Amino acid sequence: MDNEIKIGSRVKLLRLPESLIDDLPVDEQEEMKSYVGKEATIQDIDKFGYFWLGFGETVEDEQNSYYTGHSFCVLPEFIEIV
Repeated sequence: MDNEIKIGSRVKLLRLPESLIDDLPVDEQEEMKSYVGKEATIQDIDKFGYFWLGFGETVEDEQNSYYTGHSFCVLPEFIEIV
């Protein structure tokens, strides 16, 4: 198995950097923490070596649909390939 993480790789979020959430409102901190242990697809790898993940969903009601969630980046020690 190829253990190299690249764009399109499926990964599990192991934990969040405190610096990512410490300035957020409590409700957003809790939402971000709910992503720990979940899987995501690597969307991008920036020039600094950060891996970009997106967690969210499309919500529909009787008249509208919209996307809700978060996109953020982490270093490789915060994720593992699945």
